[in-house]
Amino acid sequence: TALKRLDLRSTNLTGGLPSEIGQLTALTYLRLGSTDFTGQLPSEIGQLTALVNLYLGYTDFTGQLPSKIGQLTALIFLDLRSADFTGQLP
Repeated sequence: TALKRLDLRSTNLTGGLPSEIGQLTALTYLRLGSTDFTGQLPSEIGQLTALVNLYLGYTDFTGQLPSKIGQLTALIFLDLRSADFTGQLP
């Protein structure tokens, strides 16, 4: 897909983030902050290798950040404010 920006902040979306997020490989900007997504962040997030800005602050995700987040080599900005992730950054 050619989608470059996806901003879902402050929506009432609930449940887990679908693993299909990894199919949006052209994304450079993903903002999920202030949503009601729960569960673990899918490892497919690591397929978004064009991602420059990733906002995960103020979410209800739990568990560790997937190790594949380390594959986001274009990433310049990562917002994890007030998120409930555990462990260390990959």
